[in-house]
Amino acid sequence: MKSYLILARKEVLSQKLTSFLILTAVILSTMMTAAVGQSAGVLFAMRQQQAITIGGDRYATFVQLTEEQAQILEKDPRLSYTGRFIPLGDQKLNEQLSLDLAEYWEDETSTRPAWSRLAQGRLPKAPMEIALPEDALQFLGFNGKTGDTISLSLSKALRHGIVVDDYDYTAKFTLVGITESNFLSYTGGHILGLAGRGTAEKILPSEYLYYNVDIRTEGRKEFQSVMDDLGEKLKIHELDTLYNVPLLNALGISYDTEAADTDLAVEDTGFSWLIFAGVLVVLLILLAAGLVIYNILKISVSQRLGQYGILWALGAEKGQLYAVVVTEILCLCMVGIPTGLLLGSLSAKGILLAALNQISPEMFLVGDREQLQILIDANSTGKWAYLLISAFITLLFAFLAAAPAARYAARVSPVTAMSGTGVRIKRRRCNNRKIRNFERYYARLNLSRSKGRTAVTVLSLVMSITVFITLQSFLSLIGVSGSLPEHLGDYSIVNQYEGISPKELQMMEADENVDQVAAQQFSLYELDDQNRPEGVETDITLGVGETFQIFGFNDTWMDYGFASRLTIEQLEQLKAGEGCVVRNPIPMQIEGVSFGTTHVEQGSTITVSGKKLPVLLAMDGYDGYFSVGNNGFVNGVQVLVSDRIYTDLTKKDTYAELRPGLTADADRTAFDQALEEYCRRIPGTVTVSYEQTDRQYKESEAQIRLLAWGLILFIGLIGILNIINTVYTNIHTRITEIGIQRAVGMSAGSLFRVFLWEGFYYGISAAVVGSIAGYIGTVFVEAGATGTIRLTAVPVVPVVCASLFSVGACILATAVPLYKISRMNIVDSMESVE
Repeated sequence: MKSYLILARKEVLSQKLTSFLILTAVILSTMMTAAVGQSAGVLFAMRQQQAITIGGDRYATFVQLTEEQAQILEKDPRLSYTGRFIPLGDQKLNEQLSLDLAEYWEDETSTRPAWSRLAQGRLPKAPMEIALPEDALQFLGFNGKTGDTISLSLSKALRHGIVVDDYDYTAKFTLVGITESNFLSYTGGHILGLAGRGTAEKILPSEYLYYNVDIRTEGRKEFQSVMDDLGEKLKIHELDTLYNVPLLNALGISYDTEAADTDLAVEDTGFSWLIFAGVLVVLLILLAAGLVIYNILKISVSQRLGQYGILWALGAEKGQLYAVVVTEILCLCMVGIPTGLLLGSLSAKGILLAALNQISPEMFLVGDREQLQILIDANSTGKWAYLLISAFITLLFAFLAAAPAARYAARVSPVTAMSGTGVRIKRRRCNNRKIRNFERYYARLNLSRSKGRTAVTVLSLVMSITVFITLQSFLSLIGVSGSLPEHLGDYSIVNQYEGISPKELQMMEADENVDQVAAQQFSLYELDDQNRPEGVETDITLGVGETFQIFGFNDTWMDYGFASRLTIEQLEQLKAGEGCVVRNPIPMQIEGVSFGTTHVEQGSTITVSGKKLPVLLAMDGYDGYFSVGNNGFVNGVQVLVSDRIYTDLTKKDTYAELRPGLTADADRTAFDQALEEYCRRIPGTVTVSYEQTDRQYKESEAQIRLLAWGLILFIGLIGILNIINTVYTNIHTRITEIGIQRAVGMSAGSLFRVFLWEGFYYGISAAVVGSIAGYIGTVFVEAGATGTIRLTAVPVVPVVCASLFSVGACILATAVPLYKISRMNIVDSMESVE
């Protein structure tokens, strides 16, 4: 023998069963790392695609910039992308939706793919050319085609809420393209239209020619610091910075929640709970595969102790014996890792292709299957760096799993190894008792006589169960719809002209398809020369340019808006009309004139129409606002009261907006027909259905969940194979013992029952421990969503499914190899078999 390394190669070839089992574990480990990485990469890419569809491929937007400011941004090396566009104004389509027309420059439309996807024609290039969405044309009542002229009445306002700065105009455009409808924009109340470059110069006065600039920063970690520096350097008003919250959350970019005017972000502490949960899942899977390798190799080394003793006697050194075992693993990894990488990539791609054949491309927010295929291929192939990392991780875990067995082989005493004596058994004194079921009793003895092997087998099962339960909760964190504004109800019905009578509200609440109706009333009062509201009396002193507004909410709307912000006693007081909520105006200063100077303190008392009302809650700054439909915030003092006292304060009893929510089994078609009749009966009523918006949200979440379930099923397959490997090894090493048991009279049926009971004990033990560990993983996953660790509800269904899977897989893994062994000749069973 020229080298001990040659001995390792011969051992790999001669120990066929052991080599096969270890090779299988290596292939499965590599498959897991490759497939998880590929699938996770596509999942996060889809999440980003979803966020881009909602808010565009931009981190933030600076609005109302001068030419000089825009050029400074374009030259800033810290920005990887800057794209200009010029808002041309908006036209109200109804009380809920408005058409926002903007002139986009160069490739700026590529940052908003959902708004620039063509249904007909082309995108505008020349001045006075426009492209409008299909739904906008329907709202406008336009029945023409591309190439026709369309007239729009637009209104453009300078920022900061100065009403007198509105510029109203009418212009004729050439419709050169029709884009697809994007219902996701309905929640925000805006539909986007595109105009060709040079349009603004033809229709806007010079003082209204300002620019909006979309930006992406070069580094994601420096995003907020760059934003703060640019805002200070260019003296950009805080209201003129818009953050793309869905994309920032999808990319894991840390940003200032207050600056972004949102409470939806979770503070990034450098290592988010979401990333921690993902890493935890991967480590658990790798640990499960490593335990299989450790178990098999430890048994193999134990069987060859006599051989190692001879090598010791011939002069082998400790390092050489160590190298023999390590080289065996290296030889198997050289075959298993490339095979696993190939199978892992094919497995991940196969899951995606199967999903592609079963679902509609619209679920992925792309136009057709070709676009979907391009998106998947871009994120599932060509990642050689990641494949190398996968190979390294698998090789590392394989060596770590082999290290205990190699150390055991290198440290065993030559005398002990060559004598063939095993571990000295210490018998404990035990009480004699009646054995009621010999097979079950003998199964428990078998588990206790090799506690290390039993622990490794159970732990391997525990890893799979923990991963399964944890991944169930992990699904809730991979969508971005949580970064979107919520809407109350399934429909919005607005009439600010004649209003909606209380009788109509009662009729709608009585509809069998309606679960509940949220309703609000609204009155706006302008100020006279003494800054007092005209038409209502109040002791509040208002500032220049402000308004006074009174809102009346019914109980359903109040529960939605204030159940989490007021105590139970305060909420009941508000509903009873014995208190109010005040929204203070936003303070601003323009050209030396201060606006929004009024401030009402929480806990104070105000008087409206002679009625004294305690202020239960005062809202300041950017802490929300009240509005009808999607009209936005009109700066001023907003007083919210119950609809029970609204009429006494305003002398009006009509409602400005209703938000009906339908029952789970509602006949939506029948309700839509009733709603059409309702609109004809009350002139000036406008409705918007959130059904299409909700459907598109659900479809975009469904595609992510479908891919994630493919990943869960793949991991479940790895768990089953791990169980078969471990149990098969345990049974196969006891062939001689089985032969002796058969020789002394044990029947095949009794032998089966002994090992089936062992499998049951393995499964039930792993189910208990794995369920506890899975619940702990669920707690960490929930912490990723909330940012705080707290006890959550026990995931009963995943725990039950995992427990049944554990017991069933163990019994199956026990029965398959045992059937073959039980058919062997008793004499052959008692011989030494690999």
